[in-house]
Amino acid sequence: MKRLLISLLIVQCLLFGAARAELAEIGINPLKLEIGARPLGMGAAFSGLADDVNSALYNPGGLAWVKGVSLTVKDVDNLTGVMAFPTGNNSSLGLAIVKAKNSTAGAAVSNSNIVLLSYGTKLNFIPLFANQELFQRLGFGIGVKGLLSESLLRPGQSDRSATGWDLDLGVLWKGSDWWSAGIAAQNVLPAGSPLGGGQLAWDVGGTETVPATFKLGGSARPIGDLRSPVFMEGRELSLSGELDLSRSSALLRVGGEWGINKTFYFRTGILQQDRPGGSTTNLSFGLGWRSEEWGADIARSHEPLRDEDLIYFSVLYFPRDWIVQTKLDVDKPAMLESALQKISLADNLETYDDRIEVLGQVKSGVEVYVNDARAVTGDDNNFKVTVPLQLGKNLVVVEARYQGEKKDWTYKVLRKARVEVVGGKKEELARQKQKVEELVTLGVVEVTPGAEFKLDASLTRGDLATWLAKASGFRLPKVERDLYADVKKDNPLAPFIKVVVEAGLLAPFPDGTFRPDTPVAKEEGDRLFKLLKKAAR
Repeated sequence: MKRLLISLLIVQCLLFGAARAELAEIGINPLKLEIGARPLGMGAAFSGLADDVNSALYNPGGLAWVKGVSLTVKDVDNLTGVMAFPTGNNSSLGLAIVKAKNSTAGAAVSNSNIVLLSYGTKLNFIPLFANQELFQRLGFGIGVKGLLSESLLRPGQSDRSATGWDLDLGVLWKGSDWWSAGIAAQNVLPAGSPLGGGQLAWDVGGTETVPATFKLGGSARPIGDLRSPVFMEGRELSLSGELDLSRSSALLRVGGEWGINKTFYFRTGILQQDRPGGSTTNLSFGLGWRSEEWGADIARSHEPLRDEDLIYFSVLYFPRDWIVQTKLDVDKPAMLESALQKISLADNLETYDDRIEVLGQVKSGVEVYVNDARAVTGDDNNFKVTVPLQLGKNLVVVEARYQGEKKDWTYKVLRKARVEVVGGKKEELARQKQKVEELVTLGVVEVTPGAEFKLDASLTRGDLATWLAKASGFRLPKVERDLYADVKKDNPLAPFIKVVVEAGLLAPFPDGTFRPDTPVAKEEGDRLFKLLKKAAR
């Protein structure tokens, strides 16, 4: 009897050990959800960006800022639906349903059916935090993942299935409107914890631990048309990076996204993934399209288990009217829409001043920020802020905040260079003044800071050659011999004249002279000023 009990114990341990390593030994983690064409196109470096509905899968802390629905398809056996539904007070409820199939070179096949319920919030429903700046930029999230069924088919072994659940946690910090950082802890429940979860239970007996992963990520938008370090109208560059840490590996991922007019997007990334016996590193690529309510993404990503490239396609929907109002914030959306009652600014404003006063009036209880600086509001709800301007294009962003929500208005302001043109007829002076102002403002013609620009109305061909070369970005050539009878090789204008003549922008006279001191004819000046303006933009 004693030998029989020992034999049964050995058999039970063998069965337990085999079941416990079923998925791990072939490199499958059914609760590691790296899905969505946009994140995959950026190398899956998404936990520090987390700015769309895919936040539910990568970092639930980002749900506090997002809403929408997404459907991702790889093939008929791999479908993922994700939804983020706003619940008021800067919070959203996330739901994801995942059907996934994985196969390996050894012909093992895994089929998973997963449900994810998550929640992200800025904690603004707590009165103490509602109006604090810190909790306008900090999002917290939690996600519960349930593995409804996990079937595993392996050659020479009986089919088996498992169930289980685990927990994700996430935090997203939006340091400003152009950079953010995030931390996500996935599958954090320890096996055998009092809460349960943290492991898969097999129908053949035994359990298998779900490996935990910790993600540290960050993102930045260095180029953009709204409060980015480098202003570029209609263009955006977003960069993201992420370090994934687990007990068995450390993976580094980076990605980038280039946007045009908030409509078309080009993406690429370096994607590191676990595979049995190590990890693999590959490039990923993606394209995206957005409208006000719809979007579509496509990405090529690598599958390490089969060592092949796969295509993912996502369709997205961003409903405008998804706002759930509670008794406490029923007036919030209406309040924000009309919060800015008066403003002294107008879009596309032009001025010669190096600073501008912004005056306005808001509704009672509304906080006002102008270019991220808090404006002092008087008892009559009026405010006044002085905004410095740089030469060229400027953006002035007026933001209204009320009980944790915010709305902003953006105004374009062009600071023009002040130019004084002397000599010549009145009509000619006005024409020259307008065109030279444009060129100085756009940086084609350089002016000493703080100095006014004076120009004789009789613009010379030498001056024009210099401006054309600068506007076109030509590299100045080395002049080793005299160019023309009146332009010697040591003439300071010689490199400029040489490059614009070779480019066909200006031409010498038939007698072999260039005449750099001769005033430019009206017809030639009009044509070339258009070229200068076009090149500067």
